[in-house]
Amino acid sequence: MTFHERKAARTAHYMRFTFRWKQRACSACMGTGRYDHNGSPPCGACEGTGKERYKAQEDNHD
Repeated sequence: MTFHERKAARTAHYMRFTFRWKQRACSACMGTGRYDHNGSPPCGACEGTGKERYKAQEDNHD
């Protein structure tokens, strides 16, 4: 695999999985990673991280 092929693969991966993705506090657990304060299981929506990923709005620069 040449340098240019590897670079194209890295660029495609970045554009698909990283570019314009942001994180915010999970709306199901309010960012705590658990549903309540007394030993509940980890949040199923964010898998206990307290963060959820979302795709940011595209900027419309006219």
